[in-house]
Amino acid sequence: MDRAQLYKLTELIVAEVVRRIAQEERRRQHPEQVLVLLADSVSFPEKLQQTLNEQFGVAYTPVSIPETNTFADEALLYAGKLEPGGLLERVKEAKTVILVSPRLELLRRIASGDDGDPLSHLLVRAILWQKDVRVYLDYEPPRFRRNTFLADTAEAIDTLRQMAVTVCPYFAVAPQEPDGTDLVTEADVLDAAKTESKTIRCRSGAIITPAARDALAATDVILRYEGETTHAAS
Repeated sequence: MDRAQLYKLTELIVAEVVRRIAQEERRRQHPEQVLVLLADSVSFPEKLQQTLNEQFGVAYTPVSIPETNTFADEALLYAGKLEPGGLLERVKEAKTVILVSPRLELLRRIASGDDGDPLSHLLVRAILWQKDVRVYLDYEPPRFRRNTFLADTAEAIDTLRQMAVTVCPYFAVAPQEPDGTDLVTEADVLDAAKTESKTIRCRSGAIITPAARDALAATDVILRYEGETTHAAS
């Protein structure tokens, strides 16, 4: 064995030792407590990786629903290769369940409590079991409600937030001090309509009265929830 081959072999051994140390460190941090469900191929994998690392270090378990994914993580599991009922068991074990990049129709199903398909069933169960449920989007939540195709999506997001589900873009999820209201009334909406920003700050899980919903539909007022920003993906 010449010097170049010996050097290459040493590199491979060191890389394998580092990999095994990282795996052991990950196990010690109980990654099963944070379950990350990748509903589709991730549009901004580096941004998602950065966000998860900032929030949880390496203590999370990513699971891809599709058979292939752009998200590169050595701990990535594929739902199709798990044992029957394996995903549901992981949801039961987890403290935090994060759904990443769901399609619009899936958001609407979860918000309505429709658990007819496997993925919405998992999220509905996580909500009913009072887990820390989060939905990480690859876009800013839509604000346009009236007479647009986004109206149903905006309503679904509002409904999820009223169930204490955190919904925000994963490229802008830095912790923020809650400064919103827990209750939005018709008077709040009418007052906000007179302001320049036409915005009401809400906490996750805030109650929106029926009269306030009617007023929102009749005005340009928007609700902005804690954790929501005006940053755009780039």
